[in-house]
Amino acid sequence: MPWLDILSYAGYLAALLTLAAFFMTDTVRLRQIALASNVAYAAWAGAAHLYPTLLLHCALFPLNAFRLSQLLRERGLIERALAASEVSPAWLTPFMDRRRISAGSVLFRRGDPADGLYFLAQGTLVLEELGIELYSGALLGEIGIFSPAGTRTATARAKEDAVVYVMRRDEVLALYRRDPAFGIYLVRLITSRLVEDAALTGASGSRPAGASPPAAPQ
Repeated sequence: MPWLDILSYAGYLAALLTLAAFFMTDTVRLRQIALASNVAYAAWAGAAHLYPTLLLHCALFPLNAFRLSQLLRERGLIERALAASEVSPAWLTPFMDRRRISAGSVLFRRGDPADGLYFLAQGTLVLEELGIELYSGALLGEIGIFSPAGTRTATARAKEDAVVYVMRRDEVLALYRRDPAFGIYLVRLITSRLVEDAALTGASGSRPAGASPPAAPQ
């Protein structure tokens, strides 16, 4: 069979691959088929001297390859987030701004809009209405960002000089939409906080004396 005849069949293969792409529900498979169709179309267009089509698919090939690499990276991040054995709010600090709070200063007041989440890296905070102290490693505000009311339920005041990391609400939501791994991690973090809080409450319905709640009031 002449070489040109073989290349002409690439046109039929490219058409079949394009048709198959419309049935793909997996985005990774879709990009893989798109890459294969780019190669087939380029081979056919080159043999048929259809240079505009050849140039189009030569341009689409690196674009589809780039998007495929992005999808594979995101999938890997999601799988690692799901497989993580330890869920710690310290994971969020690269996305947050560092802030120092002097002793006696108010971080937020009861009734304020829940406009961000906070990670206490150093020092002690007091939730005044509840008489609860929060220590290094506590996360505040993650639930309030997604709650219907969206307001703080207690006033947080620094008992001593403290260092917190803060992420504004719009930044949290933007990162949640942009980075699936971050979204999954945040959901796991909130869930783990609620599970720990329920475990501390116990069958008696009361928290042990002196224990700070894993899920701080928002």
